[in-house]
Amino acid sequence: MSGSHAREIEAVNGLGAHSRTHRAARGTGSSYPADETESARPPRSHAGVNGAVGDRSLGPDGRLGQAEAESAVAGGHGRTATGRPVVGVLPTGDPISELALENFVKQCPHLVWTADRNAADVVVAALHSPDTPAVTRLRKQVGERVSLVLVVGGEWRANLHQAVVSGVRAVLPRTGFTWEAFTQTVRQVRAGHADLPPALQGRLVDQVQYTYREVLVPRGLTPGGLTEREARVLQLVADGHELQDIGNQLGYSERTIKNVLYGVIKRHRLRNRSHAVSFAIRSGLI
Repeated sequence: MSGSHAREIEAVNGLGAHSRTHRAARGTGSSYPADETESARPPRSHAGVNGAVGDRSLGPDGRLGQAEAESAVAGGHGRTATGRPVVGVLPTGDPISELALENFVKQCPHLVWTADRNAADVVVAALHSPDTPAVTRLRKQVGERVSLVLVVGGEWRANLHQAVVSGVRAVLPRTGFTWEAFTQTVRQVRAGHADLPPALQGRLVDQVQYTYREVLVPRGLTPGGLTEREARVLQLVADGHELQDIGNQLGYSERTIKNVLYGVIKRHRLRNRSHAVSFAIRSGLI
């Protein structure tokens, strides 16, 4: 058996030996409907095969046919006519895992494969022990609106704040990895949710608390990007007070209150005072 053929077989089997996990899940009952559990089987290789998988027509390179590729973006960025997530795979130096992820996405009837990662709404990548520079590089390879799902094989070493800023919405450890969980996570991320292992959740909360205590509070800032004075002014505007009355309560001139509101509107690219108040309420700042 050639080395390339052996690698393809390993890739087709997925990111580990998970078929037994799926059979056990199917035997004991799954949280997925029958069709979704079926879609979670490890993929079969179809590189270079021109045929149909599920309800999608594949081209000679195993990618979506032209008609499907056009319909995949018919509903706008990251939206398909059937509501399925548009998914891309980032190369990270792990070709076996990349091929396994790519093959599965192409075959899963609940996901839509795209070769244009900037056109995806979810991009997945396999990393071993990701650090901050590695996560930052991923962000530079995809569009700003794309969410990242990482499959991690080793220790997490990246700054979680930076990872979130870089678009990471979910982290799936290789240990216990299943295709069913992968599919579910991608769909949840597409819906705007996030999924981090409990240990990373705790570390992220610790970092948020530290940033608030050591960085924001000494500078008079709130986590939402407002100063305490701005938050107080917006709260009084929301309560129906006139600007002169607000100035009297806080010990400022009416002109100063206007400047405070203008600063909020300009910094957050809002339209007017009402929009500023609505923004603060929706963001939980007042």
